[in-house]
Amino acid sequence: MTSSRSWLPEAALLWLPLVVLVGGLAVVWTGVAMAADVHRSAGLFPGRVVSTDAREASTAYVRYTGPDGVTRTEAFEHHQGREIKSGREVQIRVWPGERRAELDPGDKHTPVIVAGSLLTLIGAGATLLLFMWHHGVRLDLKLAKWRERFDACLWWLSRWR
Repeated sequence: MTSSRSWLPEAALLWLPLVVLVGGLAVVWTGVAMAADVHRSAGLFPGRVVSTDAREASTAYVRYTGPDGVTRTEAFEHHQGREIKSGREVQIRVWPGERRAELDPGDKHTPVIVAGSLLTLIGAGATLLLFMWHHGVRLDLKLAKWRERFDACLWWLSRWR
């Protein structure tokens, strides 16, 4: 015998937009923290790969000149999905205050911020609609008014051309 009741409890449906909103804000916060870490560095410096570890393809020994003008050779672990060969030019990002340097992975924070922003907008919109529906606002009348305004704007745009 099958039931016509949903397998998802009603309370979960009421909390889902709020969970999406909070999750979106958390993802945006993560992206902003990643961007702040990148912008805290002294910048990008060119480096040349001196050699790579024969046993592990993810270790590269790179010679670069840092922001203080000192030339260093350091071993870098990288997991960028590409093979780094000897003699290749790479970009090094340096944090002199933390005595830290790493291979620049490129722009990793922008997609995170965009995805978090979209989740936040979807969650906020769904939470607002659910709140309005819960308090008895008739959405069909509101949508009809917006449709009339949109049609009027389209009419004015067609006359302007």
